[in-house]
Amino acid sequence: MFAAKVPKGGLTAKSNGKSGTPDPASRSDKETDSSSLVPSLLARGSISLSNSSDSGNSLGPILDTVDGDGRSTAGLGDNGTIDGVSIYSKNKHTLVAYIGPLPKEVDEALSKTDYYTEPMVSKLDLNAGLGIVVSQKKCYIWAAQKSATYRSPPMCITLPMPPNSLQSPDTSVLLPAVTITKSDDQHAGILACSPDGTCWYWNNIDLSLSNVNQHADIKINLLQGDYVSYVECAGPMGYYFGTRYGNVYQIWIKKQFGSITLTSTQLPGKSIGAIASIFSLIGRPQGPDTSQRLTSMTSGPRPHDPHGQWDLYAMTRMTLSRWHVTRSGECVLGNEIPLRDQITERILRDYSATLTPGTDPRVFLLDIEYTRNGRIVVLVSFFAVDEKWAHSPLSCALFTLSTHFGSAIDIESVKYIHRPIEEDNRPEARPKLVIPHGGPGVFIVLPRSVIISSTLPNSDFEDHVPLKSDRFIGYGNEEWKQRGQEIRESSELSIVCKESGRLGIHIYLDGAGSPLHSATDDSRTPQELLTAQLQAKLEQAVFFGGNRRNPISFDLAHYDGGDLNLASLNVSKEILNSHSTLLNSNKDLTARLQERYRRIRSIIESIQAAEMASRLSIDTRFQLSWSAEKLAAANTLWIQYQQKMGGKNTNKLSRANLKGVIDDAAARSLEILGTQTKEDPVSFFLKYHVDSLAELLFQLQRAAKKLTLVSAGQQAELTKDTNKILVLSLRSAWTYRKQNTESYALKSSSSVEPWTATEGVIRSLTAQYSATLAICQANPEENIGMDVDSREGADDVSYFSSELKDQLCDLADAALQAHSERLQYLEGLPSTSENNIAIAAAVDAYDRAKSDLLTPLVELKMTQSAMQLSQRYKDFITLVKLCIDDEQLITSYLSKYQQEFANALFQWYYDNDQPSVLLEIGEKYSDLFTVYLDSRDYNDLAWLHDIKIKRYFMASQRVQDGAVLEMNVDRRRTMFSLSKLLFFAGVPQQQQHQQLLQYQQQQLQVEDDAADPEGLKKYIGRNNEELEMATIQAVVADDWESQVGALASIDEQARAIVDTFESPVLAEQPMLREALLRSARSLLNRETLSSEDLLDLLMSQQKFEIQNVDVCEVALGICHQAADIPESRRPHVLQDIWRRIFISDSEIWLLEDFTDEEIRERLMNSWMCRAYAVIYKAEGQKDEWVLRPEDARCTMPAAMFKERFMSIGLLEGDYQKSLNKGISSQSNVDKNCEAMIRDYERENEELEFQIQDGQLVEKWALVKEIVREELARAGETSSLGGQEDVEMEENFA
Repeated sequence: MFAAKVPKGGLTAKSNGKSGTPDPASRSDKETDSSSLVPSLLARGSISLSNSSDSGNSLGPILDTVDGDGRSTAGLGDNGTIDGVSIYSKNKHTLVAYIGPLPKEVDEALSKTDYYTEPMVSKLDLNAGLGIVVSQKKCYIWAAQKSATYRSPPMCITLPMPPNSLQSPDTSVLLPAVTITKSDDQHAGILACSPDGTCWYWNNIDLSLSNVNQHADIKINLLQGDYVSYVECAGPMGYYFGTRYGNVYQIWIKKQFGSITLTSTQLPGKSIGAIASIFSLIGRPQGPDTSQRLTSMTSGPRPHDPHGQWDLYAMTRMTLSRWHVTRSGECVLGNEIPLRDQITERILRDYSATLTPGTDPRVFLLDIEYTRNGRIVVLVSFFAVDEKWAHSPLSCALFTLSTHFGSAIDIESVKYIHRPIEEDNRPEARPKLVIPHGGPGVFIVLPRSVIISSTLPNSDFEDHVPLKSDRFIGYGNEEWKQRGQEIRESSELSIVCKESGRLGIHIYLDGAGSPLHSATDDSRTPQELLTAQLQAKLEQAVFFGGNRRNPISFDLAHYDGGDLNLASLNVSKEILNSHSTLLNSNKDLTARLQERYRRIRSIIESIQAAEMASRLSIDTRFQLSWSAEKLAAANTLWIQYQQKMGGKNTNKLSRANLKGVIDDAAARSLEILGTQTKEDPVSFFLKYHVDSLAELLFQLQRAAKKLTLVSAGQQAELTKDTNKILVLSLRSAWTYRKQNTESYALKSSSSVEPWTATEGVIRSLTAQYSATLAICQANPEENIGMDVDSREGADDVSYFSSELKDQLCDLADAALQAHSERLQYLEGLPSTSENNIAIAAAVDAYDRAKSDLLTPLVELKMTQSAMQLSQRYKDFITLVKLCIDDEQLITSYLSKYQQEFANALFQWYYDNDQPSVLLEIGEKYSDLFTVYLDSRDYNDLAWLHDIKIKRYFMASQRVQDGAVLEMNVDRRRTMFSLSKLLFFAGVPQQQQHQQLLQYQQQQLQVEDDAADPEGLKKYIGRNNEELEMATIQAVVADDWESQVGALASIDEQARAIVDTFESPVLAEQPMLREALLRSARSLLNRETLSSEDLLDLLMSQQKFEIQNVDVCEVALGICHQAADIPESRRPHVLQDIWRRIFISDSEIWLLEDFTDEEIRERLMNSWMCRAYAVIYKAEGQKDEWVLRPEDARCTMPAAMFKERFMSIGLLEGDYQKSLNKGISSQSNVDKNCEAMIRDYERENEELEFQIQDGQLVEKWALVKEIVREELARAGETSSLGGQEDVEMEENFA
């Protein structure tokens, strides 16, 4: 608490005009009367504001802010000027500005003081025009004018303070109570009283005072242990000193016959004073109760009192007392009420959600003030939670009380301050309450900050002015109580800082005397309110935080509950589109663009200074950077445009063309945005719509394309100018982003589309490239041709052409940068089908753009630029084309780019059919070539490289994979044989196993624990099976060729072969016969057949052996092992095999017609016997491969018939004839499918006949018996044939 209590008031004075702000809806750039914009503090010359506004959404007066060079000034009417750096803080509610420094002597004393042991306080009396700083022994006095600012430290005088005889620990740090007096002759004086009651008075104080020891004095007789702690100036009622125990003494200053005397009178009836006397008599000098110690005093004229009486209030820690005082000196004691108890009760009621009934919130009565409407306002602090800790927040509130009270007091309203306060236990550090002019503005002055509020009960207005490291030591305002309603409403406070001199705080009031923009019914949530406050504080930090002299702290952490992302984006958008009220509108467009650019850059700097950058999302960081980029690009665009318009070497027609294009582009952009203006469209767009700059760039290209000119030279000139503006604007944006990547922490991509990578920007760059390319490729006779090989001494045309070529490279650079940026953005989005499609399209567009944009540069002999761009955007395909004949460059790029360049280089050789060169360079760069081949399906080359690097198993696998796709029977057999040989090509057994494990993990994609010998056997078995299949088909084809070699055509050969088939029912199976003919033609052409087609051929020709190959054994082996037979059809394939075995004997004979020996001989020469012998001698499960005659009937469903024979195109039949007859394709398929089913049913009929009439079942039983006997007797299977290639299986069993 100030020992020298400042007379309550403010820093305001009468204004020449009405306080207020311009109409927010105004969008005029015309000058506005300064009296309607400048509040009283500013009108007096202490703060500078500009007097015009061109912001379409202006929310308040526009002030001049700090320019880069700090030389910007603004007018103050007749009161002088002030530079922009004097404004320390401004928002739509308040303004803080620098008024001037303190005297040098004061600065020196303040720099040496220790506020724990030697506190110092200050007060300003703006009516008297004096300021003072009080220490324990000195009082420094200087002139403090209310109507001017100053920059030089004022002169001061020093007065000695009355001696203090109290030396106890708690009184040694006390300051004298000092006030500035004012007599009827308008001369100021100084009245000082030491804690022990010694009063000194100096009359007629001015800076020429020479005898500082000439003063009047008096000694107040205090009770033992009591001391003076407060002074209150009650206007014409005199001066009152309050003591520790609540005693109040009136001091009279009497002037008679040129001399001055002081008299003192104790006010009557103060109970705590009497009690203090009793306790003093019994030896307890500390007083009756520390809770009864005086905390504050105030006074004011009684409302509507015809006698001009004043009320004097004294507030202790528990109670509030009142005296009625008159000018004649009469004093009547009023009521004393238990104020703390009533306030505590109200707080408990209002905070019932957080405070348990009966809890002590520890209410402290801090300060009291008298208001203009005859009310008193009490500042209290309390704890709003049950549990109190060392760092528990201390809340505070303003209680407005009625002055009409008896034993209780009427609490008219309560305003709880949202911001907590900090306790400071140093002397003179208690919060002070100041209500200039009696309201409506309220200032709570803390040692390190000022909280600003309002006396209006329904207003939510609240602001905060914290200091960085400085300290408030005093304040002052204009005295108002004696003048009553004569003075206008204003809320201004002048405060004194320990290090930063004198500051002024102004609250903007509306015409009704309320703080501007203070909503009475705000429906926003608490978080929305915090976000709004955070936004306002961030805006202030952006505009004022860069001033190194500014002591105001813009610590954003105070608004921790606000949404920093939203707040920062709002500030960015307001600056970007000139909607911020803090922007200077009294500048030309160039200066305004530069200022907005500087301000918007400060957003991230302010957030980083508050150590809150980590709270920004990646999307917000990108958008903040983009906003700054747009202003950088807009600034470049405007400068280039102005240079062209004002260029001495530019002809009028070129300027007119460019102006028409840019005006058209800006007007069209504004039309798309739904905005109309009578201003210049370019200037208006750059003022208020820079956020849509990408649209302007897109429309710029379209406008240039639409303009039809007579001269091709004019078109070329316009294209050149458009290129320059387009490229330099975007380059400014990208340069800013690159230079500030670390500042914004742009480490990953954003989920918001970059403005420089929109489809519109890409289209405009690409279209402008095409237009420029067309000019560069034009006929030289049209006056726009060029000679690129001769730049030295070239004429204007060749130089112009060379410039266009350079721009063509720049356009390609910009377009590829945009493509790259867009692809990076899309790849950062969540993986969805829609995003994946967009990524694929972007990749394709990017690849095509590289070729489309860079290839023409090579054709125009801009090879060096093409190579640089190819490297920058990693277009290694173009780079390979440019250096394919330069081995040194190839070596350099391979060393620099490694695999990326190697892939493009190897691919070029592969695509240009140079396998020998590819293998040669691949051997030189073996590791790179290996990676290249492993990532591609180039088995025709890869297996050769694998052999070179001794990866034999990988070579075997590649050959096997190629063999599976090979359709030629002979090559297929050779490749499977080679695969088998490569597997064993000198590789140790252990290494084979390791390579097989690697194969299983990479190719089969199995887990480590699944890599077992069974998996290896599958690979081995596959090779053997496929090799056997290829071998059988080759053997059959060779056998057939030996039979029909003389026939000319394949068709004739196929028919001759099928005619030899001995199936007893084939003649009655037309569809099956057609299928057999097709298969036969394919095999004779050395084409690979499917397993099922091959089985049809083998089983239909009814031969036991073909070139010593047992047909039954082969057929059953294929059915059992072939991978191309679907598992759903495998049982039906087995039925086909056994059915055709059972009906192979076309001769019907009966057992009773032959002897046993004849029967045995006949059956041993039958297919049934050979087939069963194959099964009986096989290892493993046998029964599942043997069918009884009655189980061999064809039961394959019609759908499977269609599935199988559709795959070879058989069921379509003669498709064209069907169409000619009007038969649908589906109808033809169904018809042929039914015909094929009938053919198979014919085999079923034959089987049934053999069973019923040919004793097939009995013969089958005899066959099984004969085979068992023969094999048992022989002990081996050699007489029945059958050889197995088990070499690989035995090696890995």
